[in-house]
Amino acid sequence: MSENTKRSLLSKISDSRREFMKGLATVAAATPVVGSMFKSGDAVADSHGAPKTMYLKGTYFESCTCETICPCLLLLDPTVGYCTAMLAWNIEKGHVGDVDVGGLKVGMFLHAPGNLLKGGFKVALYIDDDASNSQHQALKEAYHGIHGGHLGVVASLVQGEEGGPRHFLPTRSVSITMKEHSPDRHLIIHGVGENKMTQLGGAAGRPVMVHDTPLAVAPPFPITVSRAEKMTYNDHGISHTFEGGNGLSSPFVYMDGGAKQTAKEVG
Repeated sequence: MSENTKRSLLSKISDSRREFMKGLATVAAATPVVGSMFKSGDAVADSHGAPKTMYLKGTYFESCTCETICPCLLLLDPTVGYCTAMLAWNIEKGHVGDVDVGGLKVGMFLHAPGNLLKGGFKVALYIDDDASNSQHQALKEAYHGIHGGHLGVVASLVQGEEGGPRHFLPTRSVSITMKEHSPDRHLIIHGVGENKMTQLGGAAGRPVMVHDTPLAVAPPFPITVSRAEKMTYNDHGISHTFEGGNGLSSPFVYMDGGAKQTAKEVG
């Protein structure tokens, strides 16, 4: 890539990047996480001892249409010009308000039409059908960005007018299966789609991992890199199949914070 091309690319995304990174910095400052170790009080308090209205902890994985390793992590354009992804979160413990949501799963279909920092995402949520009505509503609010934090930053990139509510596709209640048997991971959103991926082998048999990327679904954790065998999706009038894409996985911790959003479902 020529120096002129590099300067042009950086110029195009610089304003969006500053705003996005400002949001990430706000979240990171409010998230008492060091590596993969959690202090005993993290589930109920921040560094000032204030109760958290949202706390979610567990593991997640995803695959997308980018080549391994996904250039979106480095704020570059998606490999094929757009990024279509399937993601899922296994919530080991957590609460939203006074609703316990531990033991539940959330899936997501996401389509970004260009560089991720430009937003305009089309997003559909899938919530574990084991969830009660109150748990379903609580998780929908969390992933719609209502409680802010890093989920609020992500939701801010979903379709919608500037300053207005984010436009999500209708949320479904479905059975979700997540199998994690190293090196393989397999997601099934029953009746909707699935995602199979295998982590890449690195030096001395260790997995390939990337650290400190400027864009991540679950900062600040190191990300394990996989190769997706096949991703399929069929819902909301969208039919998508892709083979050989990028795969990522890591622990996650999400808390409430800045970047709170409003949202509505359309379609």
